[in-house]
Amino acid sequence: MAKTINRSVIKKLRLGKTVPEEISLEKKSLDLAEEMVMVEGMETDEELLLARDLTSFFLKTFKAIRFYPPDNPTIKGFRDQLLKKFQYFLNKYPSFILQIDEFALSFKDRVLYENRDPKSSLAFLLYKDGLRELRFVKGLEEWEVQGLMDVIRGSENINELEDDLVTLIWERDFEHISYLATDEFLEETPILIPENVDQFRSKLIFKPIAYNVQVDLLEEEEPDLGKILSQTVGGEAIRDRNVYFLTPEEVDRLRIEVENEIDPTFVFNAADILFEVLGLEKEQEPYQDAVNLLLKILDGLLTLGEFQRASDLLKRLYIIIKTYELKDWQAEAIHKLIESAGDEVRIERVGRILEKEAGVRLEDVNEYLILLQQSSIKPLIKLLGELKNSKTRRVLCDALSEIGKNAIELFTPFIDDRRWYLVRNITYILGRVGKEKAFPYIQKAFNHGELRVRREAIQALGLIGGPKSISLLIKALIDKDGRIRAMSAINLGRIGKNIGLAALLEVVQSKDFQKKEPTETKAFLDAIGMVGSNEALPVLQQMLESKSFFGMGKKDETRPGVANALAMIGTPEARAILEKGRNSKEESIRNACQQALRTISTKEPSI
Repeated sequence: MAKTINRSVIKKLRLGKTVPEEISLEKKSLDLAEEMVMVEGMETDEELLLARDLTSFFLKTFKAIRFYPPDNPTIKGFRDQLLKKFQYFLNKYPSFILQIDEFALSFKDRVLYENRDPKSSLAFLLYKDGLRELRFVKGLEEWEVQGLMDVIRGSENINELEDDLVTLIWERDFEHISYLATDEFLEETPILIPENVDQFRSKLIFKPIAYNVQVDLLEEEEPDLGKILSQTVGGEAIRDRNVYFLTPEEVDRLRIEVENEIDPTFVFNAADILFEVLGLEKEQEPYQDAVNLLLKILDGLLTLGEFQRASDLLKRLYIIIKTYELKDWQAEAIHKLIESAGDEVRIERVGRILEKEAGVRLEDVNEYLILLQQSSIKPLIKLLGELKNSKTRRVLCDALSEIGKNAIELFTPFIDDRRWYLVRNITYILGRVGKEKAFPYIQKAFNHGELRVRREAIQALGLIGGPKSISLLIKALIDKDGRIRAMSAINLGRIGKNIGLAALLEVVQSKDFQKKEPTETKAFLDAIGMVGSNEALPVLQQMLESKSFFGMGKKDETRPGVANALAMIGTPEARAILEKGRNSKEESIRNACQQALRTISTKEPSI
């Protein structure tokens, strides 16, 4: 995680002065590069990845409280961010258990940290006083994090003959922090604190559940406490052994829905410094270091689902490219960072957040995705084929439509994909891109076996336009599917003009037109109105005034649609037909024409 630097440093950076030695000392003091252990398979294990990140920041906070005086505001920044990281982890998983060896810290028996220097190793500091595990559960509060840090800070100055770290933690009476400790009188056999069950149980209202055995947190029945106490740990019966309990209230808290991560303020202060470096640094090595740190911050934001913050980061990179006079190697480093924001690994990370469908603002996701480069199109299409939620798929489609405007060739191979829903999405994208060279692929979708793909192709044809699209839309006016017929009519009315008008009039004058559903007849009449040509007036007037054209009752249902088409045409000749109809002897004609004329009057600008 990037370091924080005070405002005097920012001022010196802006003045072009050399970074002071204290910043170098700070960087060295908070650096964990040689102490954090790379864990195999971490990239595919989200829990392990988050645990490593939490452990790393726990250690940095520990180093910070050693490095800074107690009243330094940086300490509060570290502590607040540590609490947020704990809350984020514990909203996803029931507990965080940090296993403590002499010089190493582990999570689920996977070593995350190792430092064999007794003077600087947090593992050794905790281990020498008997701690073997630190356990954190959901509901962790600010006072507990602050209290634990105060205990760790003060443990370096205690009189070992009078007190120890375990006692200091016990005296704090934490509600959501527990620990596994050794007792010198039990030959290093770990026991769970507190020292006896009655001492802990006296503070509880509910019947407790044993925490040191595996319990299904979702089971409806309370486990048998007597049975649990009769079980063994390491071959030894635990009937009289000290056991740490979670209350049912605490167990219930583990089921509460995940809360959104709140602003990690100090991270963004660090990012501000890094952006200053990108604008002012002239040496390649520190410049690349700043770029790498920004990429790590971006990774953290994506893992937390902070898409708005991630978007802000990318926007600032674009601003630097446009406004700063950069050397070629500087611009190239920033361009690579922007491309990395949409590579396959990071798009997969975005996908994992979207699959959870909780606490994510889709508009923020879209804002981030549209800032990506064309190199991210293929990973996004891959993700598009995997997502199940229609809303998230639409967000990806809209973003792909934006970043793929000049890259149709990257989409067209997927028009033959065996997954019909992906073909429909690609058709949607090609329609929004609106390039005529996409027509052959839209035509494939037009002839697809899946009805939903064919409907999407009709919409795409209406967006692309051109003689070829009009020809297919005219063909679709007699399709066997009513929705395709109606959609074709509307799109033809929008782009076909007089070329499509003849086909539309032919359909409305056919004998079968009176048998169509009201929604379809309205679509055809609206399409004629959209063309806006006086050539349609004779047919529309005949339909409005005819007494037998549609058969008994049908004419009354259709007349409002005919009158509305005349209003949409809006020419003086069309208005004259409506004025005449307003004085008709037939009530249905009068009502339809009066309503249409009111529509015209509301659209006219007031003088």
